[in-house]
Amino acid sequence: MLSTLLATRLLRTHEPRLALLVGTSALCVGGLLLTLPTSSSPVWGLLVVSAVLGLPNGFNNMGNQQAVYAAAPTDRTGAASGLYRTSQYVGANLAAALLALVLGAHADDSGLHQMGLAVTVIAAVLLAASLLGAWRARRW
Repeated sequence: MLSTLLATRLLRTHEPRLALLVGTSALCVGGLLLTLPTSSSPVWGLLVVSAVLGLPNGFNNMGNQQAVYAAAPTDRTGAASGLYRTSQYVGANLAAALLALVLGAHADDSGLHQMGLAVTVIAAVLLAASLLGAWRARRW
């Protein structure tokens, strides 16, 4: 909830690309943090990792919505919004499949760390693509 409020404020003065860069950067950090906990880690440490992993939700969701509304013609906003929402569902299903592949039948420290690395790699690719797009557009 807090990241959505912060992203909304950021989007009042900046274009969506900056919110997406912040969100994707936080996702990279969160993925790396996910490689640290073990079964003996304190609960507060897991809460910190969860909080960092929650930050990208607001920034990326608001940034993507703003980008869709800016790019879609007015008469096609509904269709563009529907496609955006569909892509979110597809992404959630792919994430569930990745979790099943990485964690297998029993969740353990190794599976959690592998998931953190997978999140980091995916986020790093997205971050590189966003930075490349910003560089090509030469604006933030």
